[in-house]
Amino acid sequence: MWRRLRDRIMVLRVKQIAAIAGEEIITSPDRKTGDLLAILTNLEGTNDPRPGPAWKINVTVGEGLAARIITIDLPPLFSSEEIHSSTTAPVFLPEVNDGGVQLALFRERIFSVEPVPRNISMREEAALRIKRQAYAQDAEIASLRSYVANVEAAISYQSGPKREPIPDDVKMLVWSRDGGACTRCSAKSDLHFDHIIPVAKGGSSIAENIQLLCKPCNLRKSDKIAF
Repeated sequence: MWRRLRDRIMVLRVKQIAAIAGEEIITSPDRKTGDLLAILTNLEGTNDPRPGPAWKINVTVGEGLAARIITIDLPPLFSSEEIHSSTTAPVFLPEVNDGGVQLALFRERIFSVEPVPRNISMREEAALRIKRQAYAQDAEIASLRSYVANVEAAISYQSGPKREPIPDDVKMLVWSRDGGACTRCSAKSDLHFDHIIPVAKGGSSIAENIQLLCKPCNLRKSDKIAF
């Protein structure tokens, strides 16, 4: 009875300790890789005939200039079905040591649960806490992505449309069509290729939207639409 009461009031501590990046397990900066490695290497690989991926984890050995990184290959810890299920619900790894830490995989993240859930209600609570952390991270990333996209859109709007260079074949066609002279005053010096409908107002660089203007006529026209 005392144990059931203790389990009922026990507070579960859930924390993301690693993430899956391709075939590699990346530990959180504030987590000692050795602690996670000790747990993972004490686990037996899955006996499922369709095992999931075999991940690896990098461990730094030594300190300073003598430090080196070694790669530890782990056996497949989950079946293909469990990997698929972990996208919608946490999948718990077997308990390694009594009263210690239990690990769970959810949405390519590894979470630690302390203490090990001892009953269905504790397992449900652990799953909910894991989901809340993962969804909060996803929401933060989505919000960050939306914020950056909005700022970049505002910057792009303020700077106006990008003016692409007029293609050489279009220039040759317009020069020949306009007789190498300003279409307004017939001047033949200091000529510019002008957009009849300005780029800022949606004009393109096709021949039908380009005309020859001398510098004075072009300055008087400014960004107005020519008629």
